[in-house]
Amino acid sequence: MKTFTPCQMIQPTNDLASYQAAIQERSQNGFISSSGRKKRNIGSHTKYWKNGKTLKIAISNANDEAFEAVIAAISKWLPYVNLKFEFVRGETGDIWIILNAPMGIQSSAVGTDALIDDIGGTDEERRGPSMYLNWVPGYSRFEYVVMHEFGHALGAQHAHQHPDSAIPWNVQGTYDYCARQFGWSKEVVDANILPLPRSDQYTYRPYDADSLMHYEVIPEWTFGGWGQSETHAISDGDIAMMREAYPKN
Repeated sequence: MKTFTPCQMIQPTNDLASYQAAIQERSQNGFISSSGRKKRNIGSHTKYWKNGKTLKIAISNANDEAFEAVIAAISKWLPYVNLKFEFVRGETGDIWIILNAPMGIQSSAVGTDALIDDIGGTDEERRGPSMYLNWVPGYSRFEYVVMHEFGHALGAQHAHQHPDSAIPWNVQGTYDYCARQFGWSKEVVDANILPLPRSDQYTYRPYDADSLMHYEVIPEWTFGGWGQSETHAISDGDIAMMREAYPKN
């Protein structure tokens, strides 16, 4: 039985544009640590926003109730980052959120990938939405979904994709299930569910099973009936990662 619909991280179509946007936003994004020091979650450290920045967050297609619900959920990250959030209605901002898009997906670009468009430029007027959310009044998971997607917008990857998670993945079973239930290709599953190969592109903290950025893992995806529910609160590991990414002076 399908218990939920997973989110999809929006993948950049132009890797060079992604890199250029990242280093223009924050020069440290171009530096890769070779220390090998393990960290507590998996974050796309090349896509963090400039520390101390006021992020302009544009929200479109939202009634007053939905607008306030999105603001409340996103603001739960504020105590843990050295950033300010400016919320506006419309389509123009560092991050553009659209509610109830026709495709019905819930997804977000990772960090500064929100600054690029499909052509590869960074012209604010040409950029499309960088986050999609489904608003249903009274939906109990809405706050969690917004917080999870905004974790991506701050630069976090999926915690369950940590290469050290030791989750007993049934790879073919996961492919089959996601194709049947969600219409996902193997490439989409690899990008959003299965472990990412260890890479210098990422910073690592020890695997955090309690992370807000961790999917529910269902038995159909694993061997031995292994499963895990999702966490609807920002974990200690999430806090540590964000405070390291956006330290307060």
